[in-house]
Amino acid sequence: MDRANESLAAPGVVIWAITGALLAAAVLIAALRHSISGKTAAALDLLLLVLAAPAHWMASFPAGMGLADAFLISGGDYAPWGGVLYAVSAVSLVALIAVVTRRNRTPDEPAL
Repeated sequence: MDRANESLAAPGVVIWAITGALLAAAVLIAALRHSISGKTAAALDLLLLVLAAPAHWMASFPAGMGLADAFLISGGDYAPWGGVLYAVSAVSLVALIAVVTRRNRTPDEPAL
């Protein structure tokens, strides 16, 4: 790749991974300190999972383009974990919508 003057853009991927982990840790710490409610913590963690797929695409795009330009391949994500991440993000979006739209109920209030 050096001969083709291309890069894997590893610093961007590392920054992506560290940022996601730090944000998830911040939500956990806030929830453990009771700074935010459980519902808010769940919604924020689900939001992080929803945003993981587009963020993964943005972080891996330069590496894929570098591989594609250097070796004349498609540069797509062939690892099975990319598909798993996209599936987890899609399920998390549905769960996030359910958590956000669910009404707060008291224990005496019947479910509708």
